Amino acid sequence: MTIQNRSVVLLLAAVCVLTGRPQPLPAQGGKGGSSTNLVITFTNATDRKVIMNSSAPGQPLQAFGELQPGQSAAMKAYPGQRWVFVNTNGKVFAEYATRGEPRQQTFTIGPATGGAGNPAKPVPAPNQSAPGVAANALVVGPTGSRLTQPQAQQVVNYHNQKRAEVGNGNLSWSAQIAQYAQQRADHIARTRQLAHLPQGQNPYGENLAQGGSTAGAMGFTVISACDGWYAEKAKMPRNTRTMTVDLFNKGVGHYTQMVWKGTTQIGAGISQYQQGGLTMTVVVCCYNPPGNVISQAIY
Repeated sequence: MTIQNRSVVLLLAAVCVLTGRPQPLPAQGGKGGSSTNLVITFTNATDRKVIMNSSAPGQPLQAFGELQPGQSAAMKAYPGQRWVFVNTNGKVFAEYATRGEPRQQTFTIGPATGGAGNPAKPVPAPNQSAPGVAANALVVGPTGSRLTQPQAQQVVNYHNQKRAEVGNGNLSWSAQIAQYAQQRADHIARTRQLAHLPQGQNPYGENLAQGGSTAGAMGFTVISACDGWYAEKAKMPRNTRTMTVDLFNKGVGHYTQMVWKGTTQIGAGISQYQQGGLTMTVVVCCYNPPGNVISQAIY
């Protein structure tokens, strides 16, 4: 039998607990696809390494590099581009929005002022926001797994959006947890057995999924896995807020772990293997503290 352009997806039931230097950013097109030749020179006037993050209006932040103490770097930019500067602990130093003029701009990252006489605008630290506004939990530094920073940021943003729907707080990315999740993904790919560890052997909550595709079919991604887990929300009984064995047995454990009230950290790993003409992609998300604890609050 010839397998052509097909894909398969498998979700495994969630566990129930009974007890360098910055690289220049290419200028992006504005309205009508035109580009600019704006250049901003950023200078780190602090005594700590600064992580540089940037985004187009309305888009999630992405990490673009770092500045050592006293270092300067010139970056191509476009009007309205947002820049956020944080330290390795996630503390926000300053934020800068690119202006349309002048073409050559400067900004100094320091305790009091931004360059060219512009005050550095204070911004909320990750996981803090005004009431009713979801904070942007930034992924900074190495991710700890094979996920890139933009991929890890997508996972965090996805989870936090779904958690905001039920009034639960944001998750932050943990490279340590992601490293563990990557080890689990590699083990599953190596053994080709999508299975949880025996009860008590995994220190984290865990969601597993895998999908396969052939040439021409869309590949399975971490967000594909998240979509599958989130789809279980449709099975949630109305006004249910506490985990029970009966509720878990309805097949909602992936979703409830995603939004679990007591969980504060997440990490994810991804791995692949070949089987029956398909490229199988394994996704592992680990959560700390674990969710799906009987008699405890979901949200």
